[in-house]
Formats: sequence, C-alpha cells, structure tokens
Amino acid sequence: MLLDARITNFDALAIDADRSAIDTFKSRNKHRLVKIKDYILNDDNLIDADTIAKDLFPTERADVFLSHTHQDHDAVVALAVHLEGLGLKVFVDSCVWGDVYTLLQDVDKIRSIIPHKPNTYYYERVTRTAASMYMILNVALQRMIDQSELLLFLDSKAVRIEDYVEGRDYIGSPWIFSELMFAQMVRRRPRKTASLESFTEAVARTMDSALPPTARFSLPGSSYAMAAEDLWQVIDDVRVPAAAAIVEGKPDGTIFLDAFYGKLKPGAFERGLLGW
Repeated sequence: MLLDARITNFDALAIDADRSAIDTFKSRNKHRLVKIKDYILNDDNLIDADTIAKDLFPTERADVFLSHTHQDHDAVVALAVHLEGLGLKVFVDSCVWGDVYTLLQDVDKIRSIIPHKPNTYYYERVTRTAASMYMILNVALQRMIDQSELLLFLDSKAVRIEDYVEGRDYIGSPWIFSELMFAQMVRRRPRKTASLESFTEAVARTMDSALPPTARFSLPGSSYAMAAEDLWQVIDDVRVPAAAAIVEGKPDGTIFLDAFYGKLKPGAFERGLLGW
C-alpha cells in the first residue's frame, strides 16, 4: 500500500449510479461466496484456509480499497462504479463475501446444529467455526490492503457508536478497526506500473453487519483526510481524460490517483514513493 486517507462526511455525499452497473458490480463475485461454503461444508468438515485464500484472490490487486460500514453499502458500491468508470480497480469486500454473519448462520445450520433440536447448536462448534472464519477472512482483507495502492476509509455517522467519553471516537465494527489498524502498520511501497488489464475484471470492502455492535473499538487514525465533496470534485474533474483513455483501450487509473494525491497534498515520504 502506498497511502491511506479518511473521507469525512461520506453520508452527506449523495452518490447515484446506473442501477444495472450497480447490480453487475454486486453480482460479479457471487460464485466466490458459494465456494467458501463448499470449503467449509466438505465431507471432513474441515476449513481449508490456504485453498480459500488462493481461490479468493490468487493474483488480484486493486488500485483502491474501500473501507466502509454495512449501512453505507449501496452508496459505497455507487462510488465504486464511478471509480471503475475512471479505469480503476476497486475492491469492496462486502461484494465478495456478503454478510459474514449470514454466512456463518448457513454453515452452522449444517455443521453445528444439534440433531432433532431445531435452532439449538453445539456451542463449541459454533465458536470454533466463527473464530476460524474470522481469522481466514481477516488475513485475506489484510492481503488485499497490502496489494492495493490506496485505502479510503469512508467515514459516516453510521460508522460511529454513541459514547459519553468526551474527545474519543468509537466504532462498532471489528472489521473496520482491523483494516485501519493494519493500514497504519503495513509497509508503504512505491506505485506499481499501471496495469492494462480490462478494468471490468476488477474484483468487487467492507465486511460488516447490520446487527448492533457487541463491542466498541477506539477509532484508529488515518494518515490523511479529505472531505467527501472534495473527493467527488476530483472524480468529476478527471472524467473526461479518464474516458478518453478508456476509449483508447488503455484504462489508466493513475489519472484519478494523481489528481486525488494532488488534492490531498501528501508528505515528502509519499511523494517520494510516487516519484514526485
């Protein structure tokens, strides 16, 4: 990863996109969720972590990793559609795995349910399955962050939880907490050569749940911040040159990324990684 940034007041930005484009983005990786279930529900009832990791993202890398809460999912996918329209590869993990809690419920109905006792489960099996899946998926998330150039944390009111401790921000999502903490620790790398692969093959972040949080997490800091309206202005500014590159058959996500970094005004270290 090269840089991370928080997009403030994301929920104040009304983002719309073509419905067919949104549906296509969401459905692009549905088969991957089915395969995850297959790995867990095999005859031996084993979870093959290595195989899952390889099949999820064998060689995939993204230009932009979007970290978000489940409640903002539709707006996030709309943003991803606009970014893909600029020639970027965008990763939104909720489009790959869906709701992890729903997935675990499906698995537990087969692996952990007590025979002849509907809606009653073996506690040890349920907790072990959940712990294993969370570890596997969290490592996969960190791998995608490491392989991405830019992580954008889409901060909104839905991310926060109420608290009476003045001066402290808290979130209810362990996934966002993990992503932002990892983003502060991951090694920073120079930009890779722009890929000429079809941007329509980009994988469709952030796994979360609409359920009330069961814990609170201090909100980790981000290296930089930008207001949502400024992000949208950058997108709008680069539409014409990005569209021209796509027409030429050479979608160039760096058109947006360079404009974004210019607006963000990164420090000397990141400018060095960019070759500026």
